[in-house]
Amino acid sequence: MTNNIIIKINIVWFRFFMLLLFLLTSSATYANSSSLTSSDIKSIQSLLSDIKANKLDYLLHQKELTYAYNVTKHKKHKQLHLEAAALYSELLFRQEKYTALSTHLLEYLNNTDLINYKSSHLLLLEVQLKLYAINKELSNAQSLAKQLQVQVKQLAPNDKIIVFRAMAYYYTETDELKKTLNAALIGLELAIKEEDIASQGYFFRKIADAYNYLYKDDKEKAIYYAQKAVDAYEQTSDGLFTAKAYWSLGNVLLEVGQPKNALVYLNKALAYFSKVNMKKGLAFAQYSIANIQYLQGNYDTALMLANKNIALASSAGINDMHLASMILLSDIYIKQNLLNKANQVNDEVFLNLDKFSRSIYKADFLSKRYKLKRQLNYTEDAFNAIEDELAYTIEHYEATSETNIKTLQVKFEVKEKEDKILQLEYEKNINKLQATEEHQQKIIWRLSASIAFIVVLVSLFLFYRQMRQRKKYHAIALTDYLTNSLNRRGILQKADECLSQQSLAIAIVDLDYFKAINDKFGHDIGDLVLVKFAQAAKDTLNTTNKFGRYGGEEWLFVLKTQNRDKISSFFENLENKLAQYCSHIEALPSKTHVTFSAGVAISHAKSDSLSELIKRADQQLYKAKENGRNQIAIA
Repeated sequence: MTNNIIIKINIVWFRFFMLLLFLLTSSATYANSSSLTSSDIKSIQSLLSDIKANKLDYLLHQKELTYAYNVTKHKKHKQLHLEAAALYSELLFRQEKYTALSTHLLEYLNNTDLINYKSSHLLLLEVQLKLYAINKELSNAQSLAKQLQVQVKQLAPNDKIIVFRAMAYYYTETDELKKTLNAALIGLELAIKEEDIASQGYFFRKIADAYNYLYKDDKEKAIYYAQKAVDAYEQTSDGLFTAKAYWSLGNVLLEVGQPKNALVYLNKALAYFSKVNMKKGLAFAQYSIANIQYLQGNYDTALMLANKNIALASSAGINDMHLASMILLSDIYIKQNLLNKANQVNDEVFLNLDKFSRSIYKADFLSKRYKLKRQLNYTEDAFNAIEDELAYTIEHYEATSETNIKTLQVKFEVKEKEDKILQLEYEKNINKLQATEEHQQKIIWRLSASIAFIVVLVSLFLFYRQMRQRKKYHAIALTDYLTNSLNRRGILQKADECLSQQSLAIAIVDLDYFKAINDKFGHDIGDLVLVKFAQAAKDTLNTTNKFGRYGGEEWLFVLKTQNRDKISSFFENLENKLAQYCSHIEALPSKTHVTFSAGVAISHAKSDSLSELIKRADQQLYKAKENGRNQIAIA
């Protein structure tokens, strides 16, 4: 027993002695700033070079990169350490450790020695700009973006690529997709010249995403560039960006109705994101797969994936995916005829609508909200949803469409950049085949002439088409969705124009007991009555007079006359027409008479404003109702 105790005591003393010896040795080693051997330096340089050239994956080699960062910091090897610090910042960004990254960047970007190491400095600034953008620190991001733009002309080609990578990311996050496209095309041209395959993949993907969101009717280009991104990244060992390229291609294929092909790429993306536990990537991939399950009618699977993604995106603060997954959940409930559940989820999304990053996402959601609210007979909510949808659609259209000669020139310049890239790719292929210089020149000149001719034709066609679309959307914005007459905004605009030209009469018309029609016969019949009233008004009015839906069952008329008899005669004719048209509604009993009350204000002086006339007309309408309805009051 005593011998065992003595042995244990000796073991404890031996371990203590060895620990003390290790600490003393470690202290001596770290005290020596030149203790990194040439072999250590070469090993770390090789690691950093391979990661920088995308021959090694950041996330799958995070331990080695973290070690290189820490050891060079302790050993005080300045140049090697700053290079490691720059790459380590990208690792933190990919790990989604944004708080730690912010502290890291603050430490190194304040380092005065950093200015002497241009590439490392730019890599840190690239990550800083991405962090500003993703955290929505827009003033800081804009300031840094301008700083980089000023520097870019003096930089070497490889350093310019870093800047354009950063700019393409920044413009995508801030929804400036035309600028994304422009920056990515310039960066792609540089990357092809420098034979930087990984950066080519990055810019191909940004171009694909820009085309996908900018031009809904031109998905072929989005697919083309997304496939190019996949092809480029598959030549590298960058697993994260290869997975993102898979997701981009899968997403476009899903939108063009190829769910089976899309699923192949989305599952590849999901496999990598799961392997490295990247929450943002997981949220995007899972959402797309859930959407495919929904489209294929697998509602239980889709429901499970949607709920799973809501929890994931919510915990990670990924707003777009959180809201998109909730919208998908509502769609699934609708298919399962669980309308109350769908409505509850829809209302929750509506309360958080501002968290969507793009106006087109808001417009798409509001379109679905309108249909659901109509299905539930929530007419006012449906009416508000359709008006808001139009506003966001116009906002998206103004942000993404060509509206004048200047933006057409931008479009032409983008096309020219694409042509340059095509030329560069052709040159690379010709060089590989060792074609003669004369043959190269002939091909390039022929391609240039042909492409230039096509560019002119295509640009003119696009300009013509966009001008037509602009007129179409402008008309939609001023038109009431149900009755195809002017809406409140449209009729007020027409009234302002007419009042500035001559004196006139403003009338406000309200359908009598319209709520009773809705309650007794249903909102569908009520909607049909509104349509019939609009038809009657169109047939009664001449081309100089205007009318529009002022709100609900109220209408505003602009009559270019001050003659009371003519005004009275017009409304008598309108009453007869309305009775005639409503008699054709089979669901209305023959004894049901749809009537209206009208208040009219005649302008007597040029100083009369539209708001004053509307107020007077509204007062007269009130008198007409007080006196028993189905009559006209004129002042």
